[in-house]
Amino acid sequence: MKFAFFLILVSFAQLSYAQKTLVNGSGDTLVFKVLDYGPARVKAGTTEQLSNSPTGTHGWLDDFEIVRTTDSIQAVPKANFGVVYVMETKDTFNINVTIEWIYPKEIKNEKGETFKTVKYNTKRPTNIPSASSYSLDEPYEMVKGDWQVNIYIGTALVCSKVFHLY
Repeated sequence: MKFAFFLILVSFAQLSYAQKTLVNGSGDTLVFKVLDYGPARVKAGTTEQLSNSPTGTHGWLDDFEIVRTTDSIQAVPKANFGVVYVMETKDTFNINVTIEWIYPKEIKNEKGETFKTVKYNTKRPTNIPSASSYSLDEPYEMVKGDWQVNIYIGTALVCSKVFHLY
């Protein structure tokens, strides 16, 4: 029983310390908090072009739910994994966010193009949970090793999470 309580306490501590506070010149604060991470159950939404990605596309999900909190992900077709977070501010508004995924090694797509990272800009609402995830849609994306997601607000790195794909 003590061991189970300890594991719950450690898991809570890891999530509760996964935060970063930014303060602008006016004294306004933004607190970035990781709420959860791991493999996810998703409902596909829309797809748009993203030329600097291996697939040439970026998908927006209609639903995203973490199945269990872990950084170990099985590299199987259609596996989806990522981070759920919230950016807490006094008022609710959309903010520019940069998402970067770093692969364990270069990925070569069917066109022969190679990629070590994919990086894109988006807008996310404050005070409402958001998610950033990756889906293994193509055979060349089944790369085992450490995958890293970085989330930036401006030039500030507010989140960095490593997932081990096996």
